[in-house]
Amino acid sequence: MNHGRTSRLLWTLLWGALGLGCASTSLQTPSTRRPYDRKASVLHPEVVLHRNMTSSSVDLYLSVNRAELLYSRASASSPFVAQLQIDLLDTSWTVVDTAWDQTPSLLRMRQTWQGRVVPAWAECEVMDLQRNTSWSTRRFLGPSDGIGARDVLAWSQHDKWAVRPDQATVNDTLRLMLPAELTQRSEGEAAWLLYHVTPPKSLPPPPYSGTRVRWDTLTPVNVGQVVADSMLVVQVAEGLTLFELASNELAIHVHGRQARFPELGPAPSLIAPVRYIATRAEHNKLKQANHPKLALDEFWLACGRTPNKARTLLQTYYDRVEEANHAFSGLVDGWKTDRGMVHVVFGIPQRIRRDAWNEYWVYGEEGTTNALTFHFRRKTTPYDDNHFVLQRSIQFRSAWDRAVSAWRNGRVRAN
Repeated sequence: MNHGRTSRLLWTLLWGALGLGCASTSLQTPSTRRPYDRKASVLHPEVVLHRNMTSSSVDLYLSVNRAELLYSRASASSPFVAQLQIDLLDTSWTVVDTAWDQTPSLLRMRQTWQGRVVPAWAECEVMDLQRNTSWSTRRFLGPSDGIGARDVLAWSQHDKWAVRPDQATVNDTLRLMLPAELTQRSEGEAAWLLYHVTPPKSLPPPPYSGTRVRWDTLTPVNVGQVVADSMLVVQVAEGLTLFELASNELAIHVHGRQARFPELGPAPSLIAPVRYIATRAEHNKLKQANHPKLALDEFWLACGRTPNKARTLLQTYYDRVEEANHAFSGLVDGWKTDRGMVHVVFGIPQRIRRDAWNEYWVYGEEGTTNALTFHFRRKTTPYDDNHFVLQRSIQFRSAWDRAVSAWRNGRVRAN
């Protein structure tokens, strides 16, 4: 990759660092002290914003799980109805949704904001009027004098709906709708360079370890060049696929996730996260088991001692894995990151202090001798705008051993 491309991508990352990065703004909770407490919010909609500079408009693609909405009815013979209010910038919409026996689990809708000038930032809020709960996000749309990632709409052939390119599904076909500013170019100006980056396979080492997972050795592989005016079509591959205009004006990141993401799949995929609390020998035995589900059940039963306790431990552990995938995913799935590791093993901290480049996770009463603080430092990389590295120390050894022991002895409680 050339120097111009790297500089431009780092500038894009800086925009995310100065505000709320695009990977983090999809997760909103009522508490700024506990921003990763997903269960503190009832609503968890998925929002895709697509900016159209030609018409000075922003398209909002909203998906809400109907199970998170409160439905009521006026009488026994009336249908169940939910009411939503959607605010985008200075415009509000009220939506009445009726649930029938065969109603799909997802409520999807598209709304368009129209204005004179599309702003650089967009505030969006979704409210369940009957439950009196809300969810909000602040998204960076990009500078008004240039083309940005929000000008590209990623359309899933499988879901027939707009998706976030950082959460594309492996083997799905994406249609990347390009902004009108690119349609009148010559063939050379419309050329796109394609790169693929394979994510690191190793899990992050424990907080006390001196080992480092090096990302500076990652090398993008040039997989070709395509010419497109209004649309790019891509078969999503595992890992990161980079589409870069040869003129260095725009780069599109497509992250291939496994099906069901941010959840995990069948038993073999459930075994991998257990490595944080299992010995190497135990983990290898689980991976080599002829009946992975049975082996995994036996592992959790040994931790919980009783079926009910084992079931609670298992649910808590994989809830945290899913939460980490929602909040910390980038080049790798969220549970495989430093923040994901700490979140899974230690749970939600009592307090998080954040600035543009740092996060401090505090467990216990801050300022006391018993408080435990993890410091994560943002690292700029062309492949991930949500990458934080834990500042490791041997002082974390005893705290880590106690936390793992709590899991192994069934003493962990849900946050």
